[in-house]
Amino acid sequence: MLEELEEIEEEKTSPEQLKRMLEIYNKNYEFKVGDLVKWKPFMKNRKWPKKDEPAIVVEVLKEPIYDEFEKPNSPYFKEPLDIILGVRGPFGEFLLFYFNKKRFMPFEENL
Repeated sequence: MLEELEEIEEEKTSPEQLKRMLEIYNKNYEFKVGDLVKWKPFMKNRKWPKKDEPAIVVEVLKEPIYDEFEKPNSPYFKEPLDIILGVRGPFGEFLLFYFNKKRFMPFEENL
């Protein structure tokens, strides 16, 4: 069983894939309260919103905040949280979360 697991290799990332991911990450949008947004391709790093499901912009912060509790080896360390989005939770409740707006795009757009 262990030998089988060792044979499974993750797909290797090409330089072109990384360049495309950076291009997508760096594409900026100006959001305003009430806009519907979704994750950009390859940018989903949180549980909510679900992939291809809408979130609504509740607030765009003038200055980003940074999570002071993450460790340097965390992907969330020093990530700028500059937008508050509302999503529908698992029980139908309206939940608010802080995100990095560079990870989102307009809901109707495709990249």
